[in-house]
Amino acid sequence: MIPLPLLVAAPARSPLPPVLVTLAAAGALHLAFWHIVAADMTAYLLPWFDHIRQTGPIAAFAAPFSNYTPPYLYLLALFSPLGPFVPAVSLIKLISVTGTGALALAVRHLLIRLDVPQPERGAALVFLLPSVAINASLLGQADMFWAAPCIMALAAALDRRHAVMLLWCGVALSFKAQSVLIAPFFIAVLIHRRVPLRLWPLTPLATAAMMMPAILAGWPPGDLLAIYAQQSTTFADLSRNAPNIWSIIDLLPRGDDMPLLGLAFTAAIGVSAAYIARFSAQPMHGRVLIAAALLAMLVTAGLLPKMHERFFYLADIVALVLAVAAGDRNSWRTALMVQTGSTLALFAYLSGIESVAAISAVPMLVATWRVAVPLLQPAANDNPLLARPV
Repeated sequence: MIPLPLLVAAPARSPLPPVLVTLAAAGALHLAFWHIVAADMTAYLLPWFDHIRQTGPIAAFAAPFSNYTPPYLYLLALFSPLGPFVPAVSLIKLISVTGTGALALAVRHLLIRLDVPQPERGAALVFLLPSVAINASLLGQADMFWAAPCIMALAAALDRRHAVMLLWCGVALSFKAQSVLIAPFFIAVLIHRRVPLRLWPLTPLATAAMMMPAILAGWPPGDLLAIYAQQSTTFADLSRNAPNIWSIIDLLPRGDDMPLLGLAFTAAIGVSAAYIARFSAQPMHGRVLIAAALLAMLVTAGLLPKMHERFFYLADIVALVLAVAAGDRNSWRTALMVQTGSTLALFAYLSGIESVAAISAVPMLVATWRVAVPLLQPAANDNPLLARPV
């Protein structure tokens, strides 16, 4: 029998630090990264922002000018009038930090739905995660804008508000294609709960609604439909610093003609199908539901090829939620492993040291095992650390 370390109850919940203490520490961390300008900032974000400032916040959308979908570009346009007063790099990073605040509020909402005491303290920890601080205050990226709707969709799933859940999924998808990494979880929920098929189109409809302002401004709809397909063909790497199994395999000697991309896609599709089959037959509530969502992301990002160092971002957040909700050492260790994997992967990207990506995969793989083992046992819903507290 495989040991179940997560089934051992913790003696007591450790108190979380006060919100002000957490935010002060997080502020110092974010400030330490603020002066660094990453390559993506100069290659993509700054030219997009300059285009919006020169063309106008509405006229800029008359023609395609970015390989991102419009919802993030709307935010650049919204903040563009501040361009004469705030340096563009700082303004873009402020947008990301503001989005991190929205993500923290979404986490607070989810923690409330999980009946967690002092949810504000748990939500404040979002700012303190190194991967989150690097994403916002160093890279100025937009991952918090798709992660926040996914967290809201999880909260709606807890409440069995399936129409709302599907709408939030559509909002997430409108920002980034990475939101599909959690799709097996939501598909399993829809199947298990027999959500009427008439509600399923709410996700693409919400995504389309988020694109409408750009379409009305003149952006061709066909180009919008092709953005995610074009992104998927930008790189042909087996892994781009992602903390997954393929970063390890990338370092191993192998023949150039080995069809590893096809193998990776086949493995990801097969395991995702098995995940859906398994969890569409299992009732999920409370922390079981959150753990199952975390496992979906760890499996899909862990097996798909062409994953980047930032593609475990939502897993970082959900692992934190599960640790705060459970309050035991084992859950915190799992969250620490997920965070370590993501942070090391980001370091691999920033430093250009590919071997670090392979190292980052080790804690992420261990975290995946730690989440999967108790969930796949028949009595997962009776697990004292995963079941919803009474």
